[in-house]
Amino acid sequence: MKTYFILFSLLLSFTIAYPQKSGQVKLFCDKEHSSISYSMNHPLHSWTGINKEVRSIILFNNETISQVAVAVTIASFDSQNANRDSHAIEVTEAIKYPTISFSSDSIKQNGNKLNVTGTLNFHGVNKIISFETTIKKMKNKIEATGEFTVLMTEFNIKPPSLMGMATDDNIKIKFDIIYLM
Repeated sequence: MKTYFILFSLLLSFTIAYPQKSGQVKLFCDKEHSSISYSMNHPLHSWTGINKEVRSIILFNNETISQVAVAVTIASFDSQNANRDSHAIEVTEAIKYPTISFSSDSIKQNGNKLNVTGTLNFHGVNKIISFETTIKKMKNKIEATGEFTVLMTEFNIKPPSLMGMATDDNIKIKFDIIYLM
């Protein structure tokens, strides 16, 4: 319930903070075809966890995306290993900080590429990040893909360890989000 309240608050604040201008429309992501994944490395193995319960909204006119907000719950990531997923929930204190969210501050378009800057909230820490997104416009949808890397320690998370060896500090994030027009 708390997760839905946080998500509702994020989307409501996005709506209030970024009112639609003439010609702009709000597009919501297609949850069935959108995903965000993380990849991590340990000296003994590497893995990827996928979240298919992405919540996102963009402000769009026929030419550009002007704002974006995204939220996912940590407990919705699936790495195909229940023990690892449970440990991830424990390490990230997902009971206390269940949601990871991003809200853009600036989007600059260059052809089908967007340079996006905004605030990532993870583990109760807000950090300004920037990354590149590729946009593909189709008949009735827009696909946004990209990737970026964050460091766990920048969000006050100690990298987990197995057999006395810690994982790498970095987490590679990839996203493929479809917005319906």
